[in-house]
Amino acid sequence: MAKVADVFGRTEAFAISMLLYILGYIQMAASKNISTYASAQIFYAAGSTGLRILQQIFIADTSDLLNRALLSSLPDTPFLITVWVGPEIAGHFTTGPWRWGYAMWTIITPVLSLPLFISLWINQRKAAKAGLLPKYPWKSQGVTSFLKSLWTELDIMGVLLLVAAFSLLLVPLTLGGQAVGKWKNPSIIAAIGGLISVHWKILKGANWFYSHWRCLFDSFPTLGDVEEGCSYASLDVEII
Repeated sequence: MAKVADVFGRTEAFAISMLLYILGYIQMAASKNISTYASAQIFYAAGSTGLRILQQIFIADTSDLLNRALLSSLPDTPFLITVWVGPEIAGHFTTGPWRWGYAMWTIITPVLSLPLFISLWINQRKAAKAGLLPKYPWKSQGVTSFLKSLWTELDIMGVLLLVAAFSLLLVPLTLGGQAVGKWKNPSIIAAIGGLISVHWKILKGANWFYSHWRCLFDSFPTLGDVEEGCSYASLDVEII
C-alpha cells in the first residue's frame, strides 16, 4: 500500500485501503460459515494494514523529524481506552444481534474518516493545479507501457517473491509438527523459503526496483532488518 501511495497518490491509497477494510467487515457480518469468515479476514487484514501504514505516511508528510517520534505514537493512544471500553461494548452484542458488532464498523469508520479523505482530496487537487504533482509517463502511452510501468513501479515481482518466501517459511513451521515424519519429512524441509528471501533481497536492490546494487552491501539496512526481526521474535516469545 505504501507503493500505491507513492505511485498513484495518498488519496487513492487511502480510498483503496478503506474499501478493503469495509468489504472485510461486510463479509464478516454476513458470513454463515468459517470459510466465508476466513476469506473476509483477507480483505480486513489488507485494509487494516494499509490504513495503519498510511497513518505513518501521513504523519511523516506533515511533521518534522524533531516531533515525528511523538506524533507517530498518537495513533496507538486509543488503545489506552479501548482495552477497558471494548469489553463493555462487546457485551451488548453477545446476547443480541452479534452481526452488528462487525457491521457497525462499516458505518463508523468511513464516517469518521470522511474529513481526512476530503482534506486529502482537496489538497491533492490544489497541488495538481499548482503543478506540484509528478507527471507519470504511462498516462500518454498505451496499455502495454502502462502495465510494464505498473509492474516496475509497484514492485509486483518483489512483492510476490516476498509473499512466497513468508509462505514457504510459515507453512512448514505450522504443519511441521503434524506432518508424517515431522521435521524429517523432505517436503517440510524443502518448503523453507530462505532462497526465495535471498532472491527477493537481490531484486529489491536492483535499479528498477527500489535502489542501486550497492545498497545490497550497505550494512545499515541489513542491521535494521535483523533488529526488526529480533524485535518481533522477542514479542512472540513473550506472548507465548
